[in-house]
Amino acid sequence: MFEITRDDIAALDDEDLRILIGLLCEAELRRANLPVSAVTYGGNQTAKDGGLDVRVSLPPGTAISGFIPGLQQAFRSRSQICRPLKSRRR
Repeated sequence: MFEITRDDIAALDDEDLRILIGLLCEAELRRANLPVSAVTYGGNQTAKDGGLDVRVSLPPGTAISGFIPGLQQAFRSRSQICRPLKSRRR
């Protein structure tokens, strides 16, 4: 085992942080025997998409708990401090 420190995380740039969050989401789904294909990330890191960089989209009725708190989750990955996203209804 190895230890990841706060400084290690702080040293990541936006793209590396997005990859780390995506891999952690995949690992959480794998641990729960759920499809890792529910996790999407990649593409243009600076796209005008409201700041969403990693998405988890599980089908209705899927039982999930732990670090991914719900069926439809979105994560932002920015190396600088971000303002909270405003909630939007779709």
